[in-house]
Amino acid sequence: MEKRNIIDRIFPIKYHFHQMLFMQAQSNALGVGALYDWLKSSAESDCEVLTRYVKEADEIRMEMEKNLTEAFATPFDRGDIYSISVGMNRVLKYAQSTLISMKTFDVKANETIINMVEQLNLGVEIFAEAVQDLKKNHGKSEEAVGKMRATHREIEKLYMDGMVFVFAGADPMEALKKREVYHHIKDASTNLEETVDVLHRIIVRLT
Repeated sequence: MEKRNIIDRIFPIKYHFHQMLFMQAQSNALGVGALYDWLKSSAESDCEVLTRYVKEADEIRMEMEKNLTEAFATPFDRGDIYSISVGMNRVLKYAQSTLISMKTFDVKANETIINMVEQLNLGVEIFAEAVQDLKKNHGKSEEAVGKMRATHREIEKLYMDGMVFVFAGADPMEALKKREVYHHIKDASTNLEETVDVLHRIIVRLT
């Protein structure tokens, strides 16, 4: 840690990577929240909110990648910064794909979809808080890791239970449509889980 402080004094960190990561995490959380709202409202305005946050998160990610190539020093491993940003991007893109698939295939929100997205929404909200705490209280970020992983386990359980029910039905086409939607939510959760692993690696290195 002392070595890091010396390097920071000689080559001060020009870019605010903590803040950029938090801004992207916050956009992700608001985007997934818009998907959750849409499931309950079916309002086109909620679709537009999700689209807006996808665009906003993309802009933050691209600016951060540009800064990574220019920065001499970063607060932690630049590869981890890149990985966590890309991981967050995939989570939000899968959330957007969930909405697009539901509209394209005319899949109505059911209990399984709503509960899965509710858990995903909880996971990304906790993730944003953990990223915010990373700079000044990474011990609090550490405490959040288990909670985020618990949302992924719950989504996997909801996915399996939902698929058992779907395939027990008499309409194979409906089963395929719902599987497509369920899988997008599960993929979002899987990418969140992998991004949590990167966050945890950062926390461990800061300890």
